[in-house]
Amino acid sequence: MEASPAQVIQYFNGEKQNLIPLFQRPYSWRLPNWKTLWDDVLVQYDSDDKSAHFMGTIVSVPARSVPVGVSKYLIIDGQQRLTTISILLAALRDTLDKNSSDRIQEVYLTNRFRDPEDTLKFVPTQIDRDRYRAMILDRTVSDDQSLMSEAYAYFKNQLLRGIDPNGDPIDCAKILTTVERALQVVMINLGDDDDPYLIFESLNFKGEPLTQADLVRNYILMRFRHSMSAGGEQERIYTRYWAPMEQRLGENITEFLRHYAMKGGDNVYQRGIYVATKGLLKGMSAPAEVEAELIRMTNFSVIYASILNPSLEQTPSIRKRLTSLKTLDVGTSYPLLLRLFEARHSDKISIDDLERCLALIESFVVRRAVSVVPTNALNKLFLQWARQFPQENHVDWLHTSMSAGAGGRRFPNDADFGENFKKLAQYGRGYTRYILLRLEEAFGHKERVDLSNATIEHLMPQTMTAEWENEVGPHADSVHARLKDTFGNLSLTGYNTELGNLPFREKKAKLANTHIELNRFVLEQGRWDEDAILRRAEAMFATAISLWPGPVIPAVIGPAAAERKDNELVSAE
Repeated sequence: MEASPAQVIQYFNGEKQNLIPLFQRPYSWRLPNWKTLWDDVLVQYDSDDKSAHFMGTIVSVPARSVPVGVSKYLIIDGQQRLTTISILLAALRDTLDKNSSDRIQEVYLTNRFRDPEDTLKFVPTQIDRDRYRAMILDRTVSDDQSLMSEAYAYFKNQLLRGIDPNGDPIDCAKILTTVERALQVVMINLGDDDDPYLIFESLNFKGEPLTQADLVRNYILMRFRHSMSAGGEQERIYTRYWAPMEQRLGENITEFLRHYAMKGGDNVYQRGIYVATKGLLKGMSAPAEVEAELIRMTNFSVIYASILNPSLEQTPSIRKRLTSLKTLDVGTSYPLLLRLFEARHSDKISIDDLERCLALIESFVVRRAVSVVPTNALNKLFLQWARQFPQENHVDWLHTSMSAGAGGRRFPNDADFGENFKKLAQYGRGYTRYILLRLEEAFGHKERVDLSNATIEHLMPQTMTAEWENEVGPHADSVHARLKDTFGNLSLTGYNTELGNLPFREKKAKLANTHIELNRFVLEQGRWDEDAILRRAEAMFATAISLWPGPVIPAVIGPAAAERKDNELVSAE
């Protein structure tokens, strides 16, 4: 690595081409940055000795494919400065006399008499390339409110209408001289033995921080050769694989990369995604190996998109299960889901068995939530199952594995689930409305009922009145404290604000017109007391155990097998 002070104009002088790699962000400097650069130029504007003004560091590395006659360099750091200087040069070209204009165009902005792909001295990243090419080669600036166009308009306005430090109109020729002689950077040129990406990582702490997805993308693309021509390796890899993933997943790409790295059973934290991906690719020396892994990653991104947006799933039964898991917000299950859907796409699991596995995951999560089992073990459990993922018999394996845990790893049985479902306060938890909606759907409406605006209603109100105390009967305070937030006393309605603390007979009158089946039991009751609440809870639970089946009973897996499975879970944690 060589580091030395240099005039920034050296990056535009001589037959060379400075390329911004595909992985870099588009041009992002704005008015405060342009004004700072302009003010810096004016500080040197009247200086007789044109003392140097330091602009920062620019890091470059020779491109792997170098045509004869035109040296090409990848700009690893400093693209915003170089882009802005080139835009300022374009504005100077369009304001100076013909001789000066031609000199800027043919010496600083283009490589004259070279092939089209070698003509530009400076080549921005892909998203800015066409706009910049039009500005330099066609001398046209689009009125598209892009930052490049706005930067050009700012500098041209300063050149034509600006005032120098003495209050006189700007002398554009002096501005050009100042740019040529006074603007200095530290030039760092990396050699063949230097790792450009390590340098890139260490320098890009300024401004908006790079995301873990940015780091992964950069690392992958730098494993391929760069070329300006269409179909070059980096451009092909970016266009064919990475760009579609970014478009498909948007801001979720970082989390996808984390779950992709976790699908083998390893835990990866948010800040460790890049390191985990580097570890995955480290042993792949040939570009073909890296591309094969990228193809696999792309295929998984399609799966992940359907997990995030179940409407993309074509099979109705699978779509419904994915919608349920998304509503329950079971992000910890995603590594296992990736393994299950990978098995589906490789025809190792049938659609029916995949649906049964998704149903088991839903049951596992719902039963634990209702039974208030702490969620801190879920991440370890799903990672263990992702790591132990079998080649066949997926349903039996998953059911048995889920059934093997105890304590904080348990899959609540019917007795555990029922006791908590009927007698434990459930209102105010994230899953409560979902469970009520699923119970309502289980009635199998002949006509579609819109439940999107339905809210949770306390049949016995949250705040008791004298009339309600008479309704509930003796020990009303105790009944209210124990049962008001249990499923037996909760329902769905579109009249929540109207019902409030109304007496039971008035609530029934308003609920009589409802199409919500959960309220039918209520309408059949002469009074609403402890007995009615518990009987309704029992009826609701009978539906709940059919919707969310429990663990394999111990007699099936046997005490020894259960103990062995539990020991495996403990050792994995």
